[in-house]
Amino acid sequence: MSKRELISFLLLLIFLSCAKKEEESIKSEGVFQDGDRFVFMSRYDESFAPEKSIRAFAIGHKFDIEDLESEEKFRTSYEKFIQFIKPYFSKKYQNVVVFEEHAGLPLIFFGERGKEARKEKNLLVAASSISQKWSNAISYYTQNFPEISTMLGRQIFLALTDTMWRIFFNTFSYFAKSYGVWVVSCQDSPYPYITQEREGKISDFVDDLVQSEFFYKATTSDVWNSCFIFSPEGKIVHQTKKVNLVPTEVQLLSLSSGKYEELTVFRIPGTEIDLCIAISLDAFVPEYIYELDKKGCDVLLQPDANSGAWATTGGLGYWQPLEWLGSTMGSIQQNYYIGCTNPHQALFLPGEKKCEFQKIQIRQKSIKYNINPMMVGNLFDISFDGQTAITGRDKRTRRDINYIGLLPLDKLTYGEKGEIMFPDGGFIVLGPWTFDLSRYGVDEQKKMAEELQKTLQSGEENEGKYISSIISADITLGE
Repeated sequence: MSKRELISFLLLLIFLSCAKKEEESIKSEGVFQDGDRFVFMSRYDESFAPEKSIRAFAIGHKFDIEDLESEEKFRTSYEKFIQFIKPYFSKKYQNVVVFEEHAGLPLIFFGERGKEARKEKNLLVAASSISQKWSNAISYYTQNFPEISTMLGRQIFLALTDTMWRIFFNTFSYFAKSYGVWVVSCQDSPYPYITQEREGKISDFVDDLVQSEFFYKATTSDVWNSCFIFSPEGKIVHQTKKVNLVPTEVQLLSLSSGKYEELTVFRIPGTEIDLCIAISLDAFVPEYIYELDKKGCDVLLQPDANSGAWATTGGLGYWQPLEWLGSTMGSIQQNYYIGCTNPHQALFLPGEKKCEFQKIQIRQKSIKYNINPMMVGNLFDISFDGQTAITGRDKRTRRDINYIGLLPLDKLTYGEKGEIMFPDGGFIVLGPWTFDLSRYGVDEQKKMAEELQKTLQSGEENEGKYISSIISADITLGE
């Protein structure tokens, strides 16, 4: 080898070494101190332009009823994730940590007044117990807002305004400020119509564990399923209210609906990236996604809490993970995809198969990525399950993988013509399901998964033994 060839060879090695450092994939599994299992998966690339890029973290948080015994336990149940990912925070890009839908919903059963309810096995029985503990606050709100007299769910939310808002805000504002990152989390509340009240009988509105000279009071009868963006200073800088509610949110929780005309995007200061939020079902609705595309959204945040089994038939009558692709993959398509045109209406229809899949043409597209963290765990007899994912359109996307019980994206077709259901993009990172069935074929996966899913429910063999997913990726508009 000549001297010139040797130099060229060494330069090539240096180049490859640098490239390897810029692009990095990590996968590891572990157990938190409390015994909960987790998996961490990431795709990092430090070669992107910082003004066009962010480092995103999607936290598939596992919920436990014991987390509600105190504010410290609730905070710790989330902070263990923050502490784990802290070494992976980027020094080049801004860091955005996204938690699940309904992150603060379990706080209904918080503290001393929730102690007896937490012993119950059934959600409705537990809710009845809670309503008795907060009867004075419920009386106050029903007297001031007669329109909620028949809405038990709304009554409970308003009565617990202080508990649910105080603990939620303290927790996630603290994370954002203490760790210097953008934090996205969700709560069912009357915010921004909340005031700090110092007059009146504070003990009627504040849990016995809380020592305070004021209480948070709702000044409206509305309660929205909202997601909030907290700045690195710990302040709320953006709120999105869920527009399209699922049947349980209407019939059981008595939540209020947001409005399309209130939808906005949020640009992360110092970048060219516009974030937007589609809370669970909203991300499945083509018209909702179209509205966000028109507003120039680049990165769609889809916090989720899928109440029910993951490995089963979904609300529309199809395999649940297949229905889910209509959101995580449908939202990033540029030309068309095959799915349900009106899932927000179909869910309320009778029958098993509520919606026929059709080709949905994309009228306008700006959304490039979808970040979808999913809550897992059991809240009494209600289970929450799903696979956390980041999807998008760039050179790293994988089309050779898919959710449990599905063919890979590049082989997933529908109808007599055999059209590819989702032709654009793919998974940047896909978190696993609790049970690893990857060595089995699709049909066998589905059969086994449905049986294993049952074992995760309350009172069963693997009760609550879900795996938490922490997935992360550098995403960019620069390609």
